[in-house]
Amino acid sequence: MTHDNFQEKLSEWLDGELDASMSAAVASHLGACPACRREAELLRRLGPALFRAPAAADPRATEAFIARVMSRVEADAVSLWERLSARVLAPALGLALAALMLSIALPGPDEDAPLGVAAVSIDVETAFEVAP
Repeated sequence: MTHDNFQEKLSEWLDGELDASMSAAVASHLGACPACRREAELLRRLGPALFRAPAAADPRATEAFIARVMSRVEADAVSLWERLSARVLAPALGLALAALMLSIALPGPDEDAPLGVAAVSIDVETAFEVAP
């Protein structure tokens, strides 16, 4: 077996999953290979750290965390006026200004038009280039 094969077997060896002959071969390799011994020691220490139950949360730490988060939320809170001005008032004022500008720019109704008919006076002679 190669050095890499022995490294692949270290975890199984530590867990006692190898048969007797393979376990003896890995143990013999560990006696001669300092790199594999370091790797085995690292795996031996890492296993309990990975599989131990997490510590229970400290209620005081949890409350302090919630207080910190809520203080940031309240500091970043936007007032009702700011929300309305950004979402409702600004577009409404823009539309009102556009309507005002259109009412100034467009010609008014023709006073000679019949009641209820909004008409714009057109100089027919100029429009159709008719000579008088």
